[in-house]
Order: sequence, then C-alpha cells, then structure tokens
Amino acid sequence: MTGSGRAALPLGTIRCSREGVSSVQWWDAVLRARPARVRRVRRAGIRRHRPCRTHILRRYGPYGPEQETGQALRRFASASVVMALTTALLPIPGTLPPAAAAPDEDTVDPLVVDSITPDVVEEDATLRVSGQVTNTTDEEVSEVSVRMRYSRHPFSDRDELDEFASGNGWQPDATGPEEEVSEEMVPDAGQGYALSTDVDDLGLSGYGVFPMMIEAVDGDGTVIGSQYTFLPHLDSDDDAPEIDLAWVWPLMDTPQRADDDTFLTDSMPESLEQQGRLGRLLAAGAQVPVDFDPGDDDLPEVLDLETSPEEEPEQDPEEGPPEEDAATAEETPDPSPADDASPTEEEAEETEDEDEEEPEPTRSEGVPVTWAVDPGTLDDVTRAASDDFEVLDDVLAVPAESEPVRHGHEADEAAQVWLREARRVLPADTVVASPYANPDLAAMLRNDIDTDAEASIRIGREATMEALELVPDESYALPPGGLMDDSMHELFSEAGADRFLLDGSAMPPASWLSTTPSAQDALSSPTGDGEDVALMSDPGLTEVLSMPSETQGESALALQRFAAETAMIAGENTGGDRVVVASPEAQWDPGEEFASGVLEATESLPWLNPENLDDVELRPEDEREDTRGDLTYPESAYDTELSSTYLGQIQDVNRDVRMFNSILVEDNDPFRPALLRLSSVYWRDEEALAGAMRTLVAQDVQDGLDSVRIIPGEPVTLASRTGITGILVANDLEDESVYVTLSVFSENSERLTVESYTDSFEIAPGAKTTVYVPLSARVNGRTVLHTSLHNSAGEPINAQDTEIPVNATGLGTQALLISGIGVLILVAALAPRAVRKWARSSSKSSAAAAGGPPGDGEGAEETESSDGTGAPAGDDSDEAGSEGSDQSGESSEAEETGGPSEDADTDGGTDRADADQPEEPDEAAPDRETSEADSTPDDDTSTPSPDEDGGNSAPGADGPRT
Repeated sequence: MTGSGRAALPLGTIRCSREGVSSVQWWDAVLRARPARVRRVRRAGIRRHRPCRTHILRRYGPYGPEQETGQALRRFASASVVMALTTALLPIPGTLPPAAAAPDEDTVDPLVVDSITPDVVEEDATLRVSGQVTNTTDEEVSEVSVRMRYSRHPFSDRDELDEFASGNGWQPDATGPEEEVSEEMVPDAGQGYALSTDVDDLGLSGYGVFPMMIEAVDGDGTVIGSQYTFLPHLDSDDDAPEIDLAWVWPLMDTPQRADDDTFLTDSMPESLEQQGRLGRLLAAGAQVPVDFDPGDDDLPEVLDLETSPEEEPEQDPEEGPPEEDAATAEETPDPSPADDASPTEEEAEETEDEDEEEPEPTRSEGVPVTWAVDPGTLDDVTRAASDDFEVLDDVLAVPAESEPVRHGHEADEAAQVWLREARRVLPADTVVASPYANPDLAAMLRNDIDTDAEASIRIGREATMEALELVPDESYALPPGGLMDDSMHELFSEAGADRFLLDGSAMPPASWLSTTPSAQDALSSPTGDGEDVALMSDPGLTEVLSMPSETQGESALALQRFAAETAMIAGENTGGDRVVVASPEAQWDPGEEFASGVLEATESLPWLNPENLDDVELRPEDEREDTRGDLTYPESAYDTELSSTYLGQIQDVNRDVRMFNSILVEDNDPFRPALLRLSSVYWRDEEALAGAMRTLVAQDVQDGLDSVRIIPGEPVTLASRTGITGILVANDLEDESVYVTLSVFSENSERLTVESYTDSFEIAPGAKTTVYVPLSARVNGRTVLHTSLHNSAGEPINAQDTEIPVNATGLGTQALLISGIGVLILVAALAPRAVRKWARSSSKSSAAAAGGPPGDGEGAEETESSDGTGAPAGDDSDEAGSEGSDQSGESSEAEETGGPSEDADTDGGTDRADADQPEEPDEAAPDRETSEADSTPDDDTSTPSPDEDGGNSAPGADGPRT
C-alpha cells in the first residue's frame, strides 16, 4: 500500500490510460516512477501525445517489463518515499488537469510531420522523414530530440489501422533513427528536424503495411509530442497485388439561397476562388491547368449570361431600321449572274466544317473521375454570376417578426470564372447529377410528397444543362447520402436510371466476409426488366479522405494513410479482380496538396489501377459471389430524416406556390427550386437556419401573390338608377403574365345589383387593365362592392377583398321631374301677361279698322303720303316718335315676357339664320311649338295687315324693327 492508501501497481503493469487504466492509476504510476517530473508532464500536455509505458520508463531500461534493469528498480524504490510525501501534501487528481484538456483548433502541434518519402519503401531505398518540433509549454525545455519507432510486424487487417492511428492497441517496439534537435528551446520556439535511414536497416520483409511513430522528447525523456503513421513496404522481387480504383469527385455545397435573389451568406463567392473549397476541387479533379484569371473577355457575354432579348430596349417602329443596316438604291447593286452562282469549293468546305459537330472532349491524361454535381449548387453559381443579388446579414440573429438586413452584391466575377472553367474541363469526364439541392427523398416519399420528389430529378437535370451546357448521364442515380430504400429505387428507375452510386452501408458486406468485397453488385429492378447495377463506395476510404488535410503536416499524414488503406485492400487475398470506389462525402473540404495528391497516388502506387466508373459492369452470373446483403436503409437513417412537422410546414408554403402557379399564363413553376432547397438533407442538423429560410421563402411567395392586385379607387356615386364603374387591376410581376378572374358582388343585392361584365382576362408583366362593371340601383342609399381576384378554378388568390363604397342617389330621374314642374310654373306665371298684350294689340287693330278718332284720318293720309311721297316730317315727327315709342314698348314687353322676338324677323333673315346654324335637337321642337302657340292669337281675332303692323315699313330713326 502507498501513503495515499491506494494499492501500488507493479512496474510491469504501467500502461497508457487509453489501454484500460484509469487516470488516477496512471497518475499514481507516474508519481511513483518520477515524482519530480509531475509538473513538467502536465505542462507538456499528456493527451496530445497519448503516453504509454514506453514514454514513462524509457530512461529506466529497455522497452517492456520483462527487460527491466536493476537501475530502474532502484529508482522506482527511491521514488516511493517521495510519492508518499507528495500524496500527503497534494491531492491526486481524478481527472486530467486543465493543461491536459483538449487544445484549441488554432494551437500549434508540438510535433509536425511535413514529409515522408518515399510513400512506399522498397529495398535499397532511403526513408526520410522531416518536419518541425515546437515548445508549446510555458517553460524552457532542453536536449530536445526526435526519434522514430516502428514495428517489424505488419498489420493483419484494416481495423488495426484505425486502432493504431488513435493511439490504442499495441505500440511499436523497434528503434529507428534519432536526431537531437536543440540544446535549449524556449516557449513557442520551433525547430525543424530530418530523420533518414536505409530501408534495409529496418529489417522489413514482404508486402505489407507497418506501423511507424515519430515522437519528440526532452532530455528527461518527457514526450513533447508524437505522430502515428504508416509505412507501406514492397519487396522488389515480388509482384504487388492490384485492385482497380474508380473515383467519384464531388462538386456540391449546401443550399446558398432562400428565394432566387437572396443568398443566406457571402460564403459562395469565397468558395469559388482559387483557394476556396469549390475552386480547389475543380482544379484538382480536372488534373489540367485551370485558369482563375478573369482575363479581358466580357465573361457575361462569353457565358451567355447577358440580358434576355425581351428585356432589351425595343426599337421605335417609326424610326425604321438602323442606319447601318439600311441600304440605299445606290448602295444596293443590281443582282448579277455572279451573285447567283454556286459557292466556291473553299466556301463549301468551310460550310461543311461548320456543320460538323465538334467531337466530345475526352480525358487524355490523369486519372478518370466521375463528377458528382449538385444541380442546386450549380444553380447558385449561375445566379451569382448572372446579375446583382442580395446577401443577408446573419439571418439567425434577426429578432422575431423583424426583417433581416440585406446587402447588395454585384454579379460575382469569381462565379463567372469558375463557371467558365467548369464548362471547359468537366465535359472530358462523366457528369452525374444528384436531385436538385439533394432533397431528403426518403422523408418526402414517406410523407406523400411525391410530386416534389419527382420534380427534384427533372429540375436537377435542367439546372445542370443550363449551368454546364451539357446533359448529365441520366443512367446514373445519386441518392442523398448514398442511401436508398425501395421507394427511392422505384423513383429513380422511373426517371431512367439503372446505375446507382451508393454508400457501402446500403448493401453491407456479408457477415462471414473478412475482406473488402468488390464495389459492383446486382440490384433487382423494380420494373422487373433485368438487373440494375449498384456501385458501393468504400466507407473506409471515405473516412480517410475526410481526414484533416489543410496544413502540410496534415496532408502528409493523410496521404500516407491513403496509401496504407489502399495497400491493405490490395493485400487481401480474395482470389479475383476487384473494383473499389472512392467517393468522398458531399461536403469534402480537402487541402490543395491532398486533393491533387490522392489522384497522383492513384497513378503512382504500384497496387492501384485507375478505373473509369463507366467501365465497371456486373460479373457474369456464374462468376458472382454472394458477398453483399440486400438493399438496406439503415435504422439510424430514419432518426436523422427531416421531421414530418417540418415537411408539413413546407407544404403550407407549397399551397401558396400552387396558387401562384395557377394564375400564370405560361406553364412555369418559379418557386419550385426554393421549395426543394428547403427540403434538402443539409438541414437535418440545421433546424434553426432551415426555419429562418422557410420564413423567407414563404414571404417571397406571398409577395408574388400580392403583386397581382386590385388598386383601390374612389367611392362611387350613382346619379341615376344605372351606371358603370371601372375597377383597375395591376400585375406588378416583372417576368410573368397572369390570367385572373375578377369577382364583384354587392353587399346588399336588394339595393344594388351587379350586371354582367368581362370577368376573366390576361395581364402582361408590369401592366394594368380596367374592367368596366355595370351597376343597377333599386333603392337609393349606401352599400359596398366586394371585389377579389381568383384563379381559373375560382380560388381567391388574396386573403382580403377590396371594398368599393357605392352611394345610389337617383338624381337623374328626379332632376327631369323637377325641371318639368319648373316649366309648368313658368308658363302659368307668364300666361296672364301674354293675354293682356294680345288684348291691347286686338284693341288697336279694331280702332284702326273703324277709322279711328277724329283727326286720325288726316294724319293717316299724311302718313300714307309720307310713305309714298316722302312728305315733310315736320308735323309727323311727333306721331312717328309716338308710334315708335309704342312699338318700343311692345318690344320691351316681348323681351320681358320671354316671347320669341326672332319670329318677328323678316323671311330672309330667318333663312340665313337657319342656314348658318346647325339643326336643333329633336327634343327642342316641342318647346318651339309651344312658344309659337303661345304667341298666336285666337282664330276669331283679325290679324293686322303688314302695313298696320309695320312689318314692311322702312327702317326708321331707331333702326329696323324686330
């Protein structure tokens, strides 16, 4: 027993904590072995170098408890006394101290391996390992050295590679080269190292993969850092076993847009640059020089991203054709026989060359790859390259019921360059397209969203053709995540696919099989027509390709692991040819050196043969082995699918989309890509972002519906029993013509009735139209017209009606009645006065006929004489003036009574007036007849002669008589 009451562990049982010993026991062993070094071990960071018994006991004897020396035992005995004192003063931690906690991502590794050459060692070769060691502690360390440890026993199966790389399992026990790096190393200081040795000195034999560990220690034997890697070995006398390796190279990204014009972040332009993720994948997979320089070309024009013809300004028809295109008579020569002659042979050859289709590009160098593209990603790139767009500012930080901040962004040049290079290099290989935006097809089909599932395949192919100007290979199907159930299999088969790129877990190896099966296997066609080909990727290679590879050190270790993994697969004794498919995950983010390095290794490693995936076919039935199970959809995949609740929220948006599509003239579905982006498998772990994205799409759809609207007008007033009102309908959509039905009904049909009108009509983009609706009022008063727009099925496209107030006054009929009554009153008021005038006129006429009073005859004669002979007017002036005054009085009375003075005019004057003036309306005729009747005397009254009335008299001093 020790001073702390814990049972002492025999020296031979001290092991790494990862080998089953608790942290308390491990620290007890360290304290017993070397208590003075406790603080230094803590500062060195125990967990980073995964200490084992060799780290602790290295200075006390050879490796292994069976080889301990007496010196090590004596040191251990003396240490027990110190340990007792230490345990009495300091508590022994039950967990690792904070210094040993997991380091931050930005911390520097104490030991980095930058290069291992060659990647495959053979006889007579020299192994070289180089890198850098850094003092990551807070104190100065001395006598720092770097050494290599390895084992002469190769790994026996692939599982041992994972165990060794994690620091678990058995450790190397053979000593390799060692180099002293620095006498003194201050904190944060670094120093490079280089180890080298002849391969023959290592004592390796045969084909296999051997473990190798590089570690840095100080003068006291404290491990500063360590790295676990692998050493593939090949005998020059033996032929290496071989396997065929086919590559699936992804060009995929998470959905970047909510609606078509709004990007969630600005990560897309950065990813498309030369050092961006998609830029690196494109350059590495092409295996030919890729130019990320935009150059002097007009890229939108080169990529055919210019403004569509209908958006270009139209030419005024009155202006005629452009001047440069118009030819005058002088410029247009008369046709000559030479013009009608057949083209020359050279011209004919040039025409034939132009008509000939250009041969499809093929890969002439490098490793054949199959490009796996997400059409949603290509669509995002095309949109960023085409026109200005908006970028949201941290959409998750937006408070509830608030609008996110939007920033304008010009058409991205990096997207244009990437698209140009992708169109140039991708046609050399097979291009396979996933469904648009990689939707969660299994969840969609399980929730009866079949229409969108089918649309994802169709829209994906269309988007790929538009972006890359090539048709993807429709015989391939690329299910999301490489997993597929029977319903998805049937969906893809109906779309024409018979080759399925799957994950290895979709058809797992048989339980009795201890080796890696070939990638291809038969899959029963759901249509019953023959067999489909299932091509399974290797899960182990997928994990290796996902290793960190950003830095040079990470890339070197990842490339060494790739070589070791493929060597282990090739070394399995299966007795037949096999094909292995390497398919990185969709979000693969390799370093530039690693991405190009794995393809170069596929050509250079002696056990790998590059294979084109198109050439992988099923073996003949008599040569097949039952090495894989049936098509399986793992239970774990069900738990990660998009929930039915979330998909139901998407269907709520889909109902509004269906309504929007129902009013479009063209058979368009502009919001379908946005719905598919909402259904992507990428949102399985991003519920908050998916919810924010769904809100943005729903608002955009509603804005589209609100763009087709009734413009409210002023209240309507009916001045009669009937009337017509105009209702203005606007289409604010910029790119779509709509066909809608206008519904108008009265709130009170007993008071106001809506007559028949043109209710269905088409509106061009950005246009307005007025619909004239006749109304009929039965009862005066106020009421309301309710107007709304519907689709052809009668469904309202807006939630709220537009109300138009109507006030029926009936003023038209009442006004006629009041006017008639006024005329009657006027006639009744003027009739007595007209009778008196007639009476005076009659009395004068009677007196004149009877000879008049005395003196009248003489005066009459004088008057007649003056009429005929022009007698002196000296005596007649008074009579003339008197007569004129009487006549003037009569004229004034006629004007006051409103009598028609114009009727007393001469015939000639009447004819001229009638000739100069237009005909009066028929409605005025009764008035004229009434006036004439009123001014005509009774039949029993004599009518004065023209002479007596003065109608033919010459004009007097007062002018002509009227």
